[in-house]
Amino acid sequence: MLDKLFNPAPTIYKWDRFWVGFLPALIMPFVSLFVLYGIIALSSQYLHHEHFGFDVFLHAMQSSLYFLRTSTLCCIPNAAIFFFLIKKNYNNASRAVVVTTMLYVIIIVIKDVS
Repeated sequence: MLDKLFNPAPTIYKWDRFWVGFLPALIMPFVSLFVLYGIIALSSQYLHHEHFGFDVFLHAMQSSLYFLRTSTLCCIPNAAIFFFLIKKNYNNASRAVVVTTMLYVIIIVIKDVS
């Protein structure tokens, strides 16, 4: 398996590299976490007229139930990256998205169990 990872299949596409899928898939859950915080903060401010700071959000994330829900929700945009790369026929890059998402899932499970 590691042989396929480090020696990708030959391709005619210039951008079909492992890092092309790895970097966006690594960054996208953090971007979606900030987007989710923005949505929650705006809805809290306009619907309930309360200030919802980032420290309150992080404190709520330390709860096991909210961490599991939020972290899995933030990994969903990786599917959009995966399907975009599959549509472009970038198989090595899409493989990297799957590997990165599985790393996130392993980290989430370890955090949830402990």
